[in-house]
Amino acid sequence: MKNLARASQFSKLNYLRALLTAGFNQARRPYNLLSEFLEHEDYSRGFCLSLLALAGRGTGVSWDVRRLAVLMLEHQMLKLGPDQIDEYDLLLTRLGLKPSVGADISLSASVLKEGFTTTELRRFVPELRRRLERLDRVHARLKGRRSSELALSDFVELSRRECKLTLARYVFSPDEVVARVLKQMQVSEGVKDLNVDEPRHVEGEVRRSLAVLPDYEAAILKRLCESSNVYWVADDTSSEINSLVEYPLTTVVLVVKPPGSDVEFEIKRAGRKGPNRLRVVYARDGYTVSPSHRLDGGSMLSLLRFETNAALKFATIYRAAHGTEAPTAGYLSRRTISSVPVKNSEAPVLSYFTDARVYGRDFEEMRTAMEESVEAFREEGYTTLSIPRRGLGLTAQFISDVAPAQTILSGTSSFRLDKLAHYLSAQGAERYFKHGLEVAYSRHDARRLADELLEEVLGVYRPPDVRFQSYRQYVEAALGLAENRERADQVYLSLLEQIGKFWGTLLAVRGYSRGESFVARNVGLRSVWRGGEWKVQAVFMDHDALVIPGTDNENFLAQGAMPNMRMDERYIWGGSNPAQCAISEVGYLRSIYRTGAEVNARGKILAHKALKDAYTKTQHEVLNNPALRRMFHRTFLDRIHDWDAIVTGYLNNRHDERACAAWERKMKRTLSEKGYRRGGLEGYLEVIRNYLGFIEKYAFLFEKP
Repeated sequence: MKNLARASQFSKLNYLRALLTAGFNQARRPYNLLSEFLEHEDYSRGFCLSLLALAGRGTGVSWDVRRLAVLMLEHQMLKLGPDQIDEYDLLLTRLGLKPSVGADISLSASVLKEGFTTTELRRFVPELRRRLERLDRVHARLKGRRSSELALSDFVELSRRECKLTLARYVFSPDEVVARVLKQMQVSEGVKDLNVDEPRHVEGEVRRSLAVLPDYEAAILKRLCESSNVYWVADDTSSEINSLVEYPLTTVVLVVKPPGSDVEFEIKRAGRKGPNRLRVVYARDGYTVSPSHRLDGGSMLSLLRFETNAALKFATIYRAAHGTEAPTAGYLSRRTISSVPVKNSEAPVLSYFTDARVYGRDFEEMRTAMEESVEAFREEGYTTLSIPRRGLGLTAQFISDVAPAQTILSGTSSFRLDKLAHYLSAQGAERYFKHGLEVAYSRHDARRLADELLEEVLGVYRPPDVRFQSYRQYVEAALGLAENRERADQVYLSLLEQIGKFWGTLLAVRGYSRGESFVARNVGLRSVWRGGEWKVQAVFMDHDALVIPGTDNENFLAQGAMPNMRMDERYIWGGSNPAQCAISEVGYLRSIYRTGAEVNARGKILAHKALKDAYTKTQHEVLNNPALRRMFHRTFLDRIHDWDAIVTGYLNNRHDERACAAWERKMKRTLSEKGYRRGGLEGYLEVIRNYLGFIEKYAFLFEKP
């Protein structure tokens, strides 16, 4: 038996060496560190202090080893009892969360912006433990020297996810995080965009987007935004989920997920991998692309400006109406692109698109697409210049039309609904590893993927104690576990309330997005640490089609708005078509959370209640808040309830011809007295009849509370 145990231990050590050699730049130091770590099955103050020293700056230790040391420190802290306040006090002081040792000395106030509820040590410790325990699925399986190879492998793999390591934010400085981020991108020159026509609310909202961030994230973001740099994907930028810098599969954006953070930054857009970061596309798969996609890999400045203004106006309205931040991204900075990375250098945009030697292969194909795009822009009214459309003139015309630009956002989510649903489907591991990352994978890789995704969509997650037979079987077992099942239903219901609140706020001011703010590829989920616990939030992104009436709109233009509002509704619920429902927001959420009929029915009720509440609160605030009133035309506000009255009156009287005629006469007099033009009522009634099914479905919105 002793020989068998010795052989098993020898095999494990060899496995450990192979694991660390494959994943670390230097194998000896992490091997020795992990060996020492496994010796400490109980808490050791001395070992924790040595881990703190190892993880700190200026030690000459590699980033990989420092990450591993941070995770080990978290594991050690979880071995402390909640009542061992003196030990927590020492470690938190060494981490910089407290100015000095002393149980009565408060923690830094910055922890409140990080999602904790208190700075009092004895109350802070249980919250910190609750946050660290989120990774118990990995920590609990370690048994010192008796740990299995799989448990050790999971632990080492987890250490590579900086954003998952709570204590990493207190170890890795903003400067070194930014330096590491920049090493995983390409950088070129740009010019800060100054829009002299920017509405007054934008500047304040941009400042607020930075101010509401925790200090650590704000410091990182400031460093990324302070220069005029434009950031691009590099050919070796990772597309693995939860990487420090991630180029999410099927996208042309970069996201940054700082250490120990639940906040994500997005760089929109950051080019394509391969020889050409920017390309020109007029048609794809037999269909012409939308104007915003003709500059492939980049963004149009005019659309970024429009999106910023519209999204931040909505954020202002939402916060005033509900007293909370809008579930949208914060917009921090815009850059116009001066040059594009090429090989080991960069080239001015004009040269890049004009010189075949600079652009490289597929140059003629690109120029043909540019000619087609310029002609289309001219027909669509985008073109403002009259330049000969050949050679440099063609390039100048195209650049004038698209004005290549980039923006940086905070509070986004790379976990878009369509991706999550696909990755949690039976073929999810195959889609992610084989077709996405284009790498081979093991069943352990597949299991880790499922655990990581389910942790994100549930906030708190317990893996099932089952043998992994297939990806589908494992995910179903996980969501069938009682505590996961209960949480999945709760999160689903919460998300439907969030959707209802968002859409109700938009409808209240007669706004719409033509489906763009609600399509599943533009809506993400994000687990956030708020109020001392993990919660799951929906994040609505990409608002380049968001329309909210402004100071130049006197009336609600129902004829143009109604089809777009109905389009928003279809992207949320999917309409009556089962195929459309499956790929709607709610359809994807049902697929992700595997909800049943009873929960789905409850979700619809909660969504409608949130929709009505948001609609009512928003209209009240818009009418009574001076700051919001300035965002709209005075006449528009005076008439904001008229549409509701007309819809309700028509629906209540339409089946009685005499009553309906009397109501119409009365309504015409009312509208005339309010200054409406002749035919105003008839125009509204035509819209109501044309969209009767949609309006009947949401008639409860227009009834007075």
